Amino acid sequence: MRKRQRHNVSRLGALVVALSAAFSTQSCGHAEAPLQFRAQVIAANVEGAYLTSIADLNGDQKPDVILLSIRSEQVFWYENPSWRRHVLASGITLAAVGAAVEGTVGTGDFRLVLLTGFHRDAYEKNRGELVYMDSVGPASKPFIFAREPAAHRAAFADVDGNGTRELVLAPIAGPGPEAPIASLGNTPLLLFNPPGAERYVIKPDLKGTVHGLTIVDWDGDGRDDVVTAGLGGIWLHRSRGGVPSGDLAALTWQSVPLTPGRPSDDPLTRGAGDVRIGKFVDGTRFLAAIESVHGGDVAVYTKDPAGHWVRRVIDRGYELAHGFALADFDGDGGDEIVVSDSRGKGGVFIYDSPGGDGREWQRSTIDETDMAAGACEARDMTGDNRVDLVCAGFPTRNVKLYVNEGEH
Repeated sequence: MRKRQRHNVSRLGALVVALSAAFSTQSCGHAEAPLQFRAQVIAANVEGAYLTSIADLNGDQKPDVILLSIRSEQVFWYENPSWRRHVLASGITLAAVGAAVEGTVGTGDFRLVLLTGFHRDAYEKNRGELVYMDSVGPASKPFIFAREPAAHRAAFADVDGNGTRELVLAPIAGPGPEAPIASLGNTPLLLFNPPGAERYVIKPDLKGTVHGLTIVDWDGDGRDDVVTAGLGGIWLHRSRGGVPSGDLAALTWQSVPLTPGRPSDDPLTRGAGDVRIGKFVDGTRFLAAIESVHGGDVAVYTKDPAGHWVRRVIDRGYELAHGFALADFDGDGGDEIVVSDSRGKGGVFIYDSPGGDGREWQRSTIDETDMAAGACEARDMTGDNRVDLVCAGFPTRNVKLYVNEGEH
């Protein structure tokens, strides 16, 4: 990060609390040694702490934490490992509810897109400002490069396999009389190449509210694919054509439903609210989902011999499961699932398959009392080749790093 960006710095005391994950068995089976996490406070007393993004912003090869607050006109970043606070962007007059960031580790170069102006209760009140900044532009000042009402989730992805990443954008809803968080109309899935404003449509008519977006090279062809989750279920979107010209308009898209998600007679409680792609120890793929939109079920999908995705609920009872991450925290080659309730009693919990095959799942507690996360990100934050966890809590007004201290 250039020196011009290092201003308005305030020091936050680092409160370290040891947390040991004690298993609460969800099913029978042999329990492995529990994962252990040490909690470190990155920021406390933060109004409106909502989402985090992670990138090396100052070129020291350590991942830093970007915090989006829906109660602030500034976007802050916290420098690893001192967690000194810096101002990344100012003058964000409309609350930022989403972000996408990409950068090159060790250089401090980055591109950042903020999604601002979201209104959950009425589509016509959504401003949908797409704000761009990078580390090499004029003073890195943010500017609005495009507008898209109800913009809510975004990620950088190399969708055409040419080595550069574009911006996949998922509005939470399309135009309609319903509140965006409970929409039954058509919702578009979009593509931009910021700071260019040209808008490309991946799919114009996902059904109802779309709340989840994740990027994965599904078929190993060197192109990033897109997976979405919403009231219309979980969908896979893959591109074809467009190489080597880099012409995004030349891409064609194939969108296929993977699973309808949670079954329900009520269209507003069916489907899925978020999705992550994981793997078991043997490399077999699974889907993990929060169901439905702003729902309380944790579901895992595995393929049966006929190739159909079979749903299994591994936990339920969350008031609003919103913090959500997948990673191999214990180093056994298979992924664990992290879920946090952003309402009610809060808490951060991790689900592990002790056999490594998804037949059984056990839940342990990472933080039971002082985190109600709207977002959790899995990343090696300490350089010890263990995956750690960063969570931001709106009700608890904090950001925490959970350092993975389990035995690998």
